[in-house]
Amino acid sequence: MTTWPRRTCSLQTRTCCGFGFALGVFLLGILGFEGRGGVFAQGERRPDPETYHWVLPAQHEGVTVVELHPGDCYVIQRVDGMVYFGDPLPEVRELQRQFGGPVAHRVEYPDEHAECQLAGCVDVAQLTRLVTTRFLELGTSQGRRLANHRPTPLDGMRGGAYSDVGSAERPRYRQAAEQRMAYRHLRTAGRDNCYEAKAPRTLTIHIRDGQQRRDRTGVYSGYVYLEHHHGSLSPPRRLAARWLWGSAISGNLSRGVYFDTSRFGA
Repeated sequence: MTTWPRRTCSLQTRTCCGFGFALGVFLLGILGFEGRGGVFAQGERRPDPETYHWVLPAQHEGVTVVELHPGDCYVIQRVDGMVYFGDPLPEVRELQRQFGGPVAHRVEYPDEHAECQLAGCVDVAQLTRLVTTRFLELGTSQGRRLANHRPTPLDGMRGGAYSDVGSAERPRYRQAAEQRMAYRHLRTAGRDNCYEAKAPRTLTIHIRDGQQRRDRTGVYSGYVYLEHHHGSLSPPRRLAARWLWGSAISGNLSRGVYFDTSRFGA
């Protein structure tokens, strides 16, 4: 994955740059601070940016990606995959089971490889291409939705991935301030910007579907770029959790059974 330059937060959120270069120099020289939106002791090195790879099979309600600290800047920089909202295709049922549960993990060497090179990542990419081909050959155009889909009233306002950093009901897209569709993330990343976490938050990814269908097939996946703008704290945990559908109705998104991530190196 190519190296991303230092970023500023999106104008849709509080800017990470404070009041400008002059104030930044003042803080650096007088107070021993550095960074955009974060505080560092004098001589303390800013943690390197991180990239997280996530995979969300369509029958699940969401995947936990990473814990954010105040001032951290994050953005979904890439999404892949397709979800089918029509009746499940018999030719896809067995392939769907092979995806397993949702998983997220840190990419170890994002500057050397454009994609995750672990065996599990390669398997998921190949399976995604195979399932997508089946959708294109056998499914209806009305049922297919890419991960970067921008819903409209014509398609029932469903489809596409979205992020959530603490809304009252994560699995249901309600245009909450804590929720952003993937296509918005991609626009922000394209401007070399990112979003700032204003409080400790857990970043999760979900599939927009007002009907909350449990028989969806396909998969969404992608990469989240994260800049640390906080001081000396423990690094974000690598999580690979399987979310249970039973919590979607109540809105209680407690983590369920953990998915075996040995093939992802998690």
